Amino acid sequence: MFEKLYNPFRYLTLRSSLCWGIVALILTSVFCWQQEIRLESLTQVSFTGGTLFDSVLRQVAMWLFFSVILYVSGLMFSHSKVRFVDVSAFTLFARIPYDVMLLLYLIPSIRSAMQVVAEHKFAELGDHLTGVLTYSMISLLFLVWFFVWCYKGFSESTNLKNGRGVWIFALCFAVAFFTSPFIVKYIAF
Repeated sequence: MFEKLYNPFRYLTLRSSLCWGIVALILTSVFCWQQEIRLESLTQVSFTGGTLFDSVLRQVAMWLFFSVILYVSGLMFSHSKVRFVDVSAFTLFARIPYDVMLLLYLIPSIRSAMQVVAEHKFAELGDHLTGVLTYSMISLLFLVWFFVWCYKGFSESTNLKNGRGVWIFALCFAVAFFTSPFIVKYIAF
């Protein structure tokens, strides 16, 4: 059971991972739209809201952007045949822990604490310290789960494993993390 949770990509079919990923993407887009949460980069959000179309567009853009980076690196460094459909489907499924983490914003104390942080009102931070600490601890677990699944999906779809795969994945994630705010800025409304 632990192995299936640790690396579901060995057990999921391509169709299953794509279907579950699309369902998660749609639900996350609707949730973000309803809660006025806006994806600002690969892993960062703001509370500025937007339209449902904008929410979906941002989710799809970040997924495809990260998938393209992983796919290109797989083509460059893997000795195996790498297909974009495998990389993108596994990347989409691997985002599910991050999507679940966003549900923490339904908790009023966490949401208000993170709004204080997002708006840089550090004078009020002392009043919301419990919410910030709670969010930090719980979100750390989800982010680790997200990174592990992203790496496992990348390694299964490109056959880049162990140290070499970890370094290539880490480099891809760093590139995507630092360039994604610019991508979102130019494609979204």
